[in-house]
Amino acid sequence: MRAFRSSGFTLIELMIVVAIVAILAAIAVPNYREYVLRAGRGDAKTVLLEISQAMERNYTEANRYDKNAAGATMTVPFSQSPKQGTAKYLISFAAGSPTSSSFTVQAVPQGAQANDSCGTLTLNNLGQQGATGVSGATEIANCWQR
Repeated sequence: MRAFRSSGFTLIELMIVVAIVAILAAIAVPNYREYVLRAGRGDAKTVLLEISQAMERNYTEANRYDKNAAGATMTVPFSQSPKQGTAKYLISFAAGSPTSSSFTVQAVPQGAQANDSCGTLTLNNLGQQGATGVSGATEIANCWQR
């Protein structure tokens, strides 16, 4: 008489696979979230640098930051980052900016991007980079480098 052998997975094998998948997910999900935050921050930095360049071009023509050569008040050319789609950062001039001799542009995180430890990113006419969520030159540099 032949013994009947069933094919398929045992419960133990299935539980081992589920445990492995759970461990991989526990490692991958936080890394993915950090990557998404860094990507959003990178896009905001690009927009801030573009606005800074536009402000410098305006200064070359008008010899001031607050008005263009025609005398119209300067505004930020982009109101959000990314420029299209759902805003991860709102882009604006910081309070009291621009003046005739200086400007500070800021990117304020929105939605899930507010979980980014760097907080609000700033850039001024001197090229000084800032981040409100951290303190110290090294931490600010890390926010702008990563």
